Amino acid sequence: MTLKGLKYLQVADAIVYDKLTPKELLIYAKPSSEVKYISDDENEIDILREYALKVNLVVRLKNGDPYVFGRGGKICYELFKYGIECEVVPGVSSINSVPAYAGIPLTFQGISDMITIVSGVTEGGRLFDFQRIPKSGTLVLLMAGKRIGEISKCLINRRSPSEDVAIIERGTYYDQKVIVTKLKDLYNINVYSSPSMIVLGDVVKLRNFLWKLS
Repeated sequence: MTLKGLKYLQVADAIVYDKLTPKELLIYAKPSSEVKYISDDENEIDILREYALKVNLVVRLKNGDPYVFGRGGKICYELFKYGIECEVVPGVSSINSVPAYAGIPLTFQGISDMITIVSGVTEGGRLFDFQRIPKSGTLVLLMAGKRIGEISKCLINRRSPSEDVAIIERGTYYDQKVIVTKLKDLYNINVYSSPSMIVLGDVVKLRNFLWKLS
């Protein structure tokens, strides 16, 4: 979270959060702020609209990147139609911070000068069309943990089975877990924690030099 995001959190009249939100952040809410947990079954836009009509400042506290495979754009678009102003205050992007904290630079001179970011599972639960990914460079896969067996088979049809791949579970958290393997063996890996991220490419080898914490 950035300082601007923290400032808004501290002065918000209402805070709406979900199961992916780090609960530790809620301690910064002012005592008079109304804090609302939203479940997957509730209509997020209706709830935000209701609060916006009652109070001056509503914070929708989200984890991850709201404008990258998230619903941030959709939420703001719908609220703007009701005449409700929205401002997205981005935090530190998980796409960069999670691999970096695991000792994996997404680009490196002479190794990789290109990054491709895809969601393993698309709308309706369909797998991404992995024939569209490039045959080289760094590949970052989000939301792929639950379908890792199917996804690994698709990737082998496009990338070298001998490429290194890292599975990062709960990246940057105190209980972060990183598994490094070859693409040909990826189907054997079980992902138990969410969120998780998969990084594929030669940059994964650099973890041996850039990650020294036990």
